Amino acid sequence: MILAAAVALTSTAGAAPQGKQLVELESNITWAAVDNAWKNIRPRWVEATGACDDPACVAKQLLELEGHVQWKAVEAGWTKRRSGWVNDCKAASTEVEVAKLLLEFEENVRWQAVEPAWKARRDAWVARVKGG
Repeated sequence: MILAAAVALTSTAGAAPQGKQLVELESNITWAAVDNAWKNIRPRWVEATGACDDPACVAKQLLELEGHVQWKAVEAGWTKRRSGWVNDCKAASTEVEVAKLLLEFEENVRWQAVEPAWKARRDAWVARVKGG
């Protein structure tokens, strides 16, 4: 029983921080970078993302956020990678996979689409997402 509880805690321990990391990224994306629907969706999304208890949940929330980010807010090359990235998100089941997808999305969000303070916070955030 104790071993099973320890395994359960270990398997979900990283998911909640990934949800928080995703919320942190989203909170630094400007309102101008997202569509109008996001204002109404965001409160529920933040709550659901913070409550994610597994990597697949975080990946699903990442997909939802990306779907509301406008094309002008992402690098031009995202149009070529997006379809494969979406499929990768749908298949993601580990923290390592989700971390890679989260970092890839963030790398494709243009500087103009994030709060100015993000530039100073970004390196520490990337290190946390990578597990450092």
